[in-house]
Amino acid sequence: MTPSLSAPARRLRPRLAVALGAMLVGAVALGGCADAGGPPAPGEPTLVRIWHQKDAAERAFLEDWAEAYNAGQDSVDVEVLYKETEELRNHYIFAAIGGKGPDLIYGPADNVGMLAITETIRPLDDLVEPALFEAFIDEGLLRYDGRVYGLADQVGNHLTLVYNRDLVETPPATFDELLAVARANTIDEDGDGAKERYGLVWNYTEPFFFIPFLTAFDGWVMDENEQPTLDNAATVKAIEFIKRLRDEEEVIPPTVDYNTAETLFKEGRAAMIINGPWAWAGYGDSGIDYALAPIPYNEAAGAWARPMAAAKGYSLNPAVPDWKLPTVLGVMRLLTGPEVQAEMTRQLATIPVRESVRQSGAMEANPVLQQSLAQLEHTRPMPTSPALRMVWDGMRGPYQLVMNGEVTGEEGARQMQREVEKRLADFALQDL
Repeated sequence: MTPSLSAPARRLRPRLAVALGAMLVGAVALGGCADAGGPPAPGEPTLVRIWHQKDAAERAFLEDWAEAYNAGQDSVDVEVLYKETEELRNHYIFAAIGGKGPDLIYGPADNVGMLAITETIRPLDDLVEPALFEAFIDEGLLRYDGRVYGLADQVGNHLTLVYNRDLVETPPATFDELLAVARANTIDEDGDGAKERYGLVWNYTEPFFFIPFLTAFDGWVMDENEQPTLDNAATVKAIEFIKRLRDEEEVIPPTVDYNTAETLFKEGRAAMIINGPWAWAGYGDSGIDYALAPIPYNEAAGAWARPMAAAKGYSLNPAVPDWKLPTVLGVMRLLTGPEVQAEMTRQLATIPVRESVRQSGAMEANPVLQQSLAQLEHTRPMPTSPALRMVWDGMRGPYQLVMNGEVTGEEGARQMQREVEKRLADFALQDL
C-alpha cells in the first residue's frame, strides 16, 4: 500500500522545493518578480499583481473591481491576470520557487496543500490579527497542516444541475427522471443523426465533472489514509452510466469539452447542463431563463450525486518584501471583505464566508443562491491534501481512454488506481 502523503510530505518540503526548482530553466520569466526592487518612487503607485483562475462572470467581476479600485485612488495599482487552473498552479510554483511570480494567487482549496508543501505560499497566522480570522466562517480559512494559508471570498465551488426553464418545467429529482427529461429534450428534427438539441451537456471527459456520478454509485476518490479508492464497482458503474447516456440513449453529445457544452446551453441547444457558480450568471446574460437543482438521486445505488465542494481564495507569495507586505495584505482584506462578498453574492450568487454577510440577508435575497444551497447539502468536502492532485492527474488518462472506447470500464478503473498509486509513491517516497 502506498504510504499516506501527510507525514512524508512534511519531511520532504525543502527537498521537494529544490527538486521542482531544478525544473525552472527559464520558467521564472513566466511572471516577473513579486518585487525585485525597493519601494516605488515618490508619487508612483505600488503595484500588486494577482494571478487567478476565475472564469466567465467571476473574472469580469474581478477585473471591474480592479479597474474601479485603481481609478479611485493613486497609491496602489492592482493588476490581475487570468490563467487556466492547471497552468496557474504550475506556472505559479515554478515562478515562486525562484522568488518571482505575483504577490497573490487565487484558486481552489485543493491547491493549498501542494503550494504549502512547496513553500510557495506563506502562512498568515503571524501576519494578521486573530479578529480577522474570527470574521470568517471556518470554511473561509484555507488551512493546511494546522495553519491558515489563505482567505476565501466564497465557499461551494460545486457543480449543480442547471436547466432551461423554457424547456424543462420540473427538474429531475432521480436518475430515472433525468433520463426521461433528457430523452424528451433530445431532438433530431430531420432524422439525419445530427441532434439539433441535446437533453444534457457537461464536460464529462474531465475527472472533476465525473465526481457527481462516482458518488452517485457510492464511490469516492480516496480513503481516510489518502489512498486511492478507484479500482472498484462504483467507478465502473459510474463510467458505464455516462457511456450509456452517450452511446445508447444519445442524450449527450458524442464528443464534448467545456466550451462546447457552454455554447450548446447558452444557444438553447441543450436543455440542461452540469456546471458551477463561475458560469451561472453568464447563462442569464445570454438570455437563458435558467434555474438550478441538485444533481439527481440514484435510486439504484441509494445515493445522491455529490459533487465536491470547496472554498476558493487568495494566498500570499513568500517573496513579497516586508515594505510591500501591508499593501498586499490590505488588497487581500478588501477582496475578501464584506463589501466585495456581498456584491458577489448579489451579482454572482456565490456563497459568502464572512459572518456579517451571511447574517445580512443577502443570501436570502438571491433565489439562485438558495437553489445553490440546496445542492450544497448534497456535496462532499474537497480534500486539501496534495494527494488530490495525484488523483486528478492519475485519473485523467485512463478515464479518457475509457471514454474513447480504447479500454473497458474495468480496465480503466484498474489503470486509474495504478496511476494514482504511482504518482503518490513518486511524490511521497522518493528520496529527492
